[in-house]
Amino acid sequence: MVVLFLYFALFLAVHFLAKRFNSTETARQFEIVCCFLLLFIFFGFRDITVLNDSPHYYGFYYHKAHSLAYQNDSIFTFRLLDKFEYGFQVLVHFLIKYVSKDPYTIIFLSSLVISIGEIWFISKHCKDIAKMCFFMLISSLLFTHYCIIRQALAILIFYIAFDYFQKGKMWKYVLLILCAGLFHYSAYFLLLLPLICKNKPTWRNAIIAFGIAVVLAAFTFELLSILGLRDHPYYKAAVQKNAISIVGIADCALLSLIIGIIAYAHRISRRPQIDAFYFWICTTAMCVSIVSLVIYPIARVNEYLWPLILFMLFKYIDPQAMKEPFSPSFTGTHRLLRIFIVLVFAVKMIGINAFRPEWQHYTPYKFYRFDQERHNFNIYRL
Repeated sequence: MVVLFLYFALFLAVHFLAKRFNSTETARQFEIVCCFLLLFIFFGFRDITVLNDSPHYYGFYYHKAHSLAYQNDSIFTFRLLDKFEYGFQVLVHFLIKYVSKDPYTIIFLSSLVISIGEIWFISKHCKDIAKMCFFMLISSLLFTHYCIIRQALAILIFYIAFDYFQKGKMWKYVLLILCAGLFHYSAYFLLLLPLICKNKPTWRNAIIAFGIAVVLAAFTFELLSILGLRDHPYYKAAVQKNAISIVGIADCALLSLIIGIIAYAHRISRRPQIDAFYFWICTTAMCVSIVSLVIYPIARVNEYLWPLILFMLFKYIDPQAMKEPFSPSFTGTHRLLRIFIVLVFAVKMIGINAFRPEWQHYTPYKFYRFDQERHNFNIYRL
């Protein structure tokens, strides 16, 4: 864990170095370049033992690259047995056929694209890019994005769609979300977002939404059975477990804490009303978290919402770091809240690494050995 926290500290160093520039634009460009390099080098050259899904994607790519029939087939062929979405299948087939058969290609290129996308989105909403990268790393958010490659690509498309959402260009938003769904089916949930955000941001409506979430949680298995998903691995695992998800409880508690801090910061900022869009983002995330207590994989929907929740949080507790702050002032309370949040996220990372390392595989961090022909990590089994 020491290596990770030293890595996080590099982003704070970039942040403070940028403050020494006389030109705001020069400082911004400096942060963009440094943060991109720090993210890409760390994740783009990681060993396949780092982050849960790395060996799975590496192994899938390896087997496909060694299949002559696969290489001769059209890149637009859909294979149901591959259990991956059509867009991702086409992407992998294209890379194998026209870019490289080296299985590390999927790790390297996905890290490149994710690094560019994350820095672009952060720089679009934040003044202090390096500081926001620090918080997104220590909160484990970026670790998760680099881990879940298929969904991360869908998240990047959502970032672009979000801009159209804010401008009221809903047709473009819908088309982009449909494209995102080609990489991860969870993105289709985002089609409901415009409908959800049309409701008034009142506590009464929020309580109604929480009530609906509780009902859905109570009848989740019945609903999934009606949809014909009884044979899905996630359904079977949840039924066999027959208990509330521990990681779901932890996520729900953390989300409740963050939203509670946002509500407190909103109160002390003396703003008359919270922004309607962000109100429903937080409410929707809580509803998803409630349902995930029964079947945790549903929490994957919140991966799209967490970046927006963090942006909302910092618009209140660190308004100077954001391009569009909510809070008009900066006080000692804001500083204490930031310190508290860092401690909470740090304790979470340390706790996961100590008691549930299989949840993330943060450590030990190692660089990939390009000079090694085979990498034995249960990836060569069909």
